[in-house]
Amino acid sequence: MSRVRLGLKVVEYHGDGKIIIRQRVKILDDEGNLIKAPVIEVREKRGRERVEETRARAERRLERTLKDLEEKIMKCGGVG
Repeated sequence: MSRVRLGLKVVEYHGDGKIIIRQRVKILDDEGNLIKAPVIEVREKRGRERVEETRARAERRLERTLKDLEEKIMKCGGVG
């Protein structure tokens, strides 16, 4: 059964109101060997809300994406 481990997370703030979050994800097999190591990227553009609210929205999207990835791996038994 494959496992997912989270790696480095980088948050970028741009002057035009964009926030980009990149999260390294390591997908390991049963023995702990690396299968894939993709980078999940989430981009949010700030509207009228504060920067902290935009970052929180981006963090929630990232968490949903990671949860979907874990469910896919558990369901399929691997990465395809």
